[in-house]
Amino acid sequence: KMQNIIITGASHGIGRALAKKLSKKYHIINIDIVENKMDKVDFYKCDLSDKSKLLKTIEKIKTNIDSLYALINNAALFSSKSLEKQTLEEWENIISINLTAPYILSKEFASMLKQSKGHIINISSTRASMSEAGTEAYSSSKGGISSLTHALAITLSPDVKVNSISPGWINTNEEYLPTKVDNEQHPSGRVGIPDDIVDTVKFLLKNKGFITGSDFVIDGGMTKKMIYV
Repeated sequence: KMQNIIITGASHGIGRALAKKLSKKYHIINIDIVENKMDKVDFYKCDLSDKSKLLKTIEKIKTNIDSLYALINNAALFSSKSLEKQTLEEWENIISINLTAPYILSKEFASMLKQSKGHIINISSTRASMSEAGTEAYSSSKGGISSLTHALAITLSPDVKVNSISPGWINTNEEYLPTKVDNEQHPSGRVGIPDDIVDTVKFLLKNKGFITGSDFVIDGGMTKKMIYV
């Protein structure tokens, strides 16, 4: 019998790559607002910014599964606009999807994860520790998820391993081919691909329990590169 893994936002981007690769070994449950059909992946439609809808979706999932091995909080909304054009509604929407939903899911599935001695993997971002202009809500949500990770790691110890991954530039757009400059600015010599994150998730799912409360920066070395222009 395959172990169950919940991935939020698995219809596109990194989440979809995770669902496709992990479905070979695990039973995947995708919680997303839009469906993008995949073999062997169960879909639950949910607006993660809506607390009551999320709680209803969680109840529905709980009636369909009797165990849970991992929760991967991946869904996130990005926004970039000048400070004066940002609205409080946009701020609240981004915080609710990127930070509050992972908190609610972790809380509601904690007992199932404790029983399976399972994992929570939060997809954070290098933007938790560095920024471009106009990304206040997104950066704040990712700073929050990195802190939520170590808080949950302590609260749910020793049963559940809780870690985060902070991707840098991962090219999820198949239409876009990174330029020579895009690639060469990375110490790794290339822009990231979704499989770089998939590999890290697989590694964490196999971890024997000594890795918890940690953040894994997968960014081709960019956050360690000193830049003077």
